[in-house]
Amino acid sequence: MLNYPLKKHLSKNLKKLATAVLFSSYGLLPAVAQQKPNIVIFLSDDLNQQDVGCYGNSDIKTPNMDLLAAEGMRFNNAYAASPICTPSRSAMFTGLYPFRNGAQMNHFTVRPNTRNLPQFLQQLGYRVVISGKTDVFPLHNFPFEIIGEEFGKYLPIENRLDRKKETVHMIADHFRNRPEQPICLIVAPWVPHVPWFPNRDFDPAKLKIPDYLADTKATRKALAAYYQSIQEADKMLGEVLQTIDQSGKKDNTVVMFLSDQGAQFPSAKWSVYAQGLRVPLIVRWPGKVSAGAVSDALVSLVDLTPTLIDLGGGKEIKELDGKSFKAVMLHNAKSQHPYIFAETSMEPHFWYNYTPSRTVITGDGFHYIRNYHPGLRFITHIDKAERNEFYFDTWEADAETSTRTKFLLDRYSYHPPEELFNLAADRNEFQNLVANPAYYSKVKTLEALLDKELKRQGETGEMIKAGTLPGFFDQGYTIRQSMGASDLSFNRKKWNPDTLIITAYLDSIDKGGVVCDYFNNFKLYAHEHKIGMVLADNTVVESQLIPANGGQLFFSLSKEGALEIRFNHQTILKKTVKGGLTKIKAGYVTCGKIQGEEMKGPLQTYQGTISDLRFTMNQLSAQP
Repeated sequence: MLNYPLKKHLSKNLKKLATAVLFSSYGLLPAVAQQKPNIVIFLSDDLNQQDVGCYGNSDIKTPNMDLLAAEGMRFNNAYAASPICTPSRSAMFTGLYPFRNGAQMNHFTVRPNTRNLPQFLQQLGYRVVISGKTDVFPLHNFPFEIIGEEFGKYLPIENRLDRKKETVHMIADHFRNRPEQPICLIVAPWVPHVPWFPNRDFDPAKLKIPDYLADTKATRKALAAYYQSIQEADKMLGEVLQTIDQSGKKDNTVVMFLSDQGAQFPSAKWSVYAQGLRVPLIVRWPGKVSAGAVSDALVSLVDLTPTLIDLGGGKEIKELDGKSFKAVMLHNAKSQHPYIFAETSMEPHFWYNYTPSRTVITGDGFHYIRNYHPGLRFITHIDKAERNEFYFDTWEADAETSTRTKFLLDRYSYHPPEELFNLAADRNEFQNLVANPAYYSKVKTLEALLDKELKRQGETGEMIKAGTLPGFFDQGYTIRQSMGASDLSFNRKKWNPDTLIITAYLDSIDKGGVVCDYFNNFKLYAHEHKIGMVLADNTVVESQLIPANGGQLFFSLSKEGALEIRFNHQTILKKTVKGGLTKIKAGYVTCGKIQGEEMKGPLQTYQGTISDLRFTMNQLSAQP
């Protein structure tokens, strides 16, 4: 008979052994967790590769970025998966290209139950923290530990440098109080994203204007402010590096510096030209990554999550689009991908034309672009709302007399159906080779390569052309089933109904589910032979049982809260609910789903067909 203390001792050991076996089966061994490298990623916002000192810019001073490159590896051919913030970051943090993860437009969610970086690394024993800007949705599905919420707000710009120093305090505190647990920290400031910091250090007249920008006085002023913001980012990076080094954890900490996409200038951010996709990527890991190394391996930011899993000792996840570049870092492997893919689906703002593009960049230096609505003008923030440094009207004026400015303006505004560039000979991508007979074979090869990649992802040309935007007409709009649109797609001045009318044909209302979410003001559903709605405060109103399993839906709601629902021309619900539900609010309007969520019961993804879901303002049109 064992005495109690000995039984207790064996019981604890058995528990430890069982835990070790369990974690070992997943590649997770807490007993050696302290041997895993710490990971700190400094993620700058809207920064061209060429605008960093160590990448050749002599006008700007980036001593900390340059020091990182001197102590580590600089990647020359690193590209974003999308030139827009949310799609790029969603690809980074899921290891999946935008269509595969679901976030193809800015401020859109990933698909429900999409596995992501914090989940993967937490399984490997990491503490996973993000400081500052998050910009992935729905955020609660990305289980980051979040710090620096003030630092993560868009305005005022002074907050963008983490005035409270929460980031460096957290680093020091973690290494002091939790040295046994590896950490993955993503430091994500809003720099150099617009609005840019006021220029202090540059004489705009003396700056070398990049070839892809028109040389106007206003452009020079904007470029100086952009450069000022880069230098502010460099200072913050220096604080982070200093804190890591002083903690004594430098040798066991992988530091990565990168950007989500290119700068907010014409033919950069939002476009799939190289200026929008090519980003700085620098990695330091003393004793593991060769100091002063330079890699020309073709890398995509979709590789980030697989690489961090690999660094943390996890097994390869074959379902991901990305691939670990650990071998490039540690063993100077010369190649990473034969080609990479990228896309833009543009912004969802209501005044923008939908001008999507898909592209492949090959390891031998060719860049093929397919533009799906070449007849439409390409429009972004830059045209009318460039925050604190507006310069675009000076391009339009200068284009009247300058052939160079006219070329740059036309290049930004109008995209042909296909483009091909030889990056080795034409880094600025000014010479489209599609019509050059010498490149006929290359064009055909890359057309087929892009088709193959789109087929692998499951996206068709018809899907790309249609996009996710609502179809606007007269006093209303339509949403296709399984689609959603952001509030940014709607003009609040024009879409402000006194009465909101929703019409559709529904089948299978025995199973059914959510018919639509209207900006989270309410969710309309048809389920178990009832039709009803759930308000934002979780109040539920619903009809009695409906014998039919399909029919015409008519929904009417006034801004005062007068609600009427008809099904097959019979009134099934008439009630007064709270007012103000017809207005646009931050969120989404959807058809047959909850954006980014998979729910059960009445709000499940609609099990059946919703035909011709239409939202109309004030009255149905009787005009032919």
